[in-house]
Order: sequence, then structure tokens, then C-alpha cells
Amino acid sequence: MLRTERLVLRPVRAGDADWIATEIARLEVQQWLTSPPHPYRLAHARDFVARFGSGPGTRVIDAGGTSCGVITIEAANSFADDRSEGWELGYWLRVDAWGRGLMTEAARAMLTDHRARHRATIHSGWITGNAGSARVLAKLGFLGPTETLRRHAHFRGGPVPVERVHLPADAPLP
Repeated sequence: MLRTERLVLRPVRAGDADWIATEIARLEVQQWLTSPPHPYRLAHARDFVARFGSGPGTRVIDAGGTSCGVITIEAANSFADDRSEGWELGYWLRVDAWGRGLMTEAARAMLTDHRARHRATIHSGWITGNAGSARVLAKLGFLGPTETLRRHAHFRGGPVPVERVHLPADAPLP
């Protein structure tokens, strides 16, 4: 478990599947994600919890007792076959948690924790047009965009442009 000034980043538990399924299924959230199936159902959330719940790289973001989202630093190819073997930062927040700096705070804590165990470059990105994610990654010191890829987004039914950035292993965290 990780703690910040406002957050607790805790392991994913079986009981999280209900709220995860509800929040990812929201148009405002899922439109910016490439990995989740569409439509997103409770069975998908249960599969996610079973697959990633026990590892140190996946955490629920809890703000004042409310589960606000999920953040991961996992091997990129654990989410989709078309991804590299490097480390990938991924995240999402429920809509009512947007715009409060929670994701930047959570990601900084996850990156610090990950660096204590691994000295490696971390990759991330956003679907073109997602200004919120672009701001989060810029505040964390990610460099780029270095390239634009086309990735399949289930919600959109086909490939979308994804802006790719990276945080070198030796880059200081702001």
C-alpha cells in the first residue's frame, strides 16, 4: 500500500469489480482507453481483478474513502499483444475525480515506488485529443511525444492515434 498527502494506493480486491465495471463503462472514461473491451461488463472487471489484483504494479486510487480509479505500471505486453516488453504506465479516473490533481499525485507515488525496485525507462501515452492525460504526463516529466502510433480502441471499434512518451530511468521526478 502506498500513501500520499491525499491518497491511498491499495491493491485491487475482488469487491472492486462492481465499481470498476460501472466507471469504465462510462462514455467519458472509456472513450480515452484502448485496452478495455466494449461494452465493458462486470465479467471484464472480474477478469481484470483476477489477472492484476495480486501484483505490486496495479493499484486502486482511493481519495478519502472513495475509490476514484486505477493506476498501473506493468509490462506493456500484459495488456495487449501488439505492445512492447517495456514498462508501461496506464491509468484512468472516474469522471467526478477529474481536474483535482489526483492522477498526478498517484502517478508520482507509483513511479517513485517502481523506481525503488526497477531502474528502467517507463512508457505511456494518450489517445490524441486527451488533453488531461497529456498534462499529467508532462507534469511528471515524461518526454515527447516521440511518436504517434495507431492502436486498436475497442470502444471506437478500430485504430486510433496514440501519442507516445517516455520517462528515462535516470530522469528526476518533479
